[in-house]
Amino acid sequence: MPERTLLKNARVLACSGDPEERPRDGDVLIEGDRVAKVAPHRLDADPASTRIVDLKGATVLPGLGDAHVHTSWPLDFVFDHGAIATTPPNKHMLDVAAVARTFLESGYTTVIGAGVTQPEDDLLAKDAIDRGLIPGPRIVPSGPMVAEEGGLGGDGGLMDVVTNAKDLREVVARQCDTGVKALKLFISGDGVVPEYPSEDVYMNDEMLAAAVEEADRHGAFITAHARGSASVAMAARTGVRIIHHACFLDGEAVKALEARRDDVWVCPGLHYLYAMVSGHAEPWGIAPEKVEAAGYPEEFRSQVEGMGMLRDAGIKILAGGDFGHQWTHHGTYAAELQRYVELAGMTPVEAIHTATRNMGPAAGFDTGQVREGGLADLLIVDGDPTADITVLQRPELRRAVLKDGAFAYVNPEVFP
Repeated sequence: MPERTLLKNARVLACSGDPEERPRDGDVLIEGDRVAKVAPHRLDADPASTRIVDLKGATVLPGLGDAHVHTSWPLDFVFDHGAIATTPPNKHMLDVAAVARTFLESGYTTVIGAGVTQPEDDLLAKDAIDRGLIPGPRIVPSGPMVAEEGGLGGDGGLMDVVTNAKDLREVVARQCDTGVKALKLFISGDGVVPEYPSEDVYMNDEMLAAAVEEADRHGAFITAHARGSASVAMAARTGVRIIHHACFLDGEAVKALEARRDDVWVCPGLHYLYAMVSGHAEPWGIAPEKVEAAGYPEEFRSQVEGMGMLRDAGIKILAGGDFGHQWTHHGTYAAELQRYVELAGMTPVEAIHTATRNMGPAAGFDTGQVREGGLADLLIVDGDPTADITVLQRPELRRAVLKDGAFAYVNPEVFP
């Protein structure tokens, strides 16, 4: 008989698709790693064969996900990528393990890699988690980011560098052969490095199409750093699955995204820009003058406007925000959802969908809803996140996290 767990007296937020959904009274029965039944009433179970957990009105929702994750960035990271690259691997992997644990304890059961600093960071973390050696979320592993010669990152210090479609295909194949499943290409600049402005476009349609084809052949997919509208349009029309940032959008970019509406996702990273323009990085040497020189105030305003365009066009949005800097500290991941509500006009449930209902299909996992037959990756919190999205940021309200139907984290302050 499979292991059974009954979550009784819960408030269930199923994330079934209704943007106005509210948690409803119910019980959730788990068998093995799957949800066996979600009932709008009490379920009976034999305590001899079923673990019964009385939630006393706590909310059960799908485990959250983040689609823009750098496991390489330690808990004390302050924008020094070079120092991470030269940290002894054994010491560095302890930092990576701490990041994995922090995601899980924050309610995040799925993460999609967006590039690593030491080549095997995601792969080694995933292996250790899958073997039960360390706690952590499901990881869609990434490898080193990929840049074009002459573009941002093209000096080869931290990224794989390519010059043409053949080079790019070879890099994709090589990374996939190691187990990488999400390969991130830099196809635009970033205003934080003024000589490589966000509107820059790197690579071309032939290169991206070759990368997408090669990744697909290996059961992997391509993501892209694309801040300007031209780079977003190129990523959309060539088959890139996840487009990061999309800060500047025009009609051409939105039309290209609409043509791929069923199999493309945009991951904005709105909280990062919010934190930068709000002065949160100033204590760590990012002065207001540097933020202005990066063009971030304009980029922030454009991204907020662009998210409205994406919602109007029915483009699926993924939560994910480059977390790990001291001004977007590890463990504060759900601040991204708060910005969607406060700045982009989403209902709290719509914001939650970007980290649940939208995340499962993008990652290739049967997760993101509390439904019969789905994987039992669940988050249990006190309070109602559909009334107050900040509930998801408060560790003292986080009771427990389940992954594969088992309790992967239990808050010791709540369950001594």
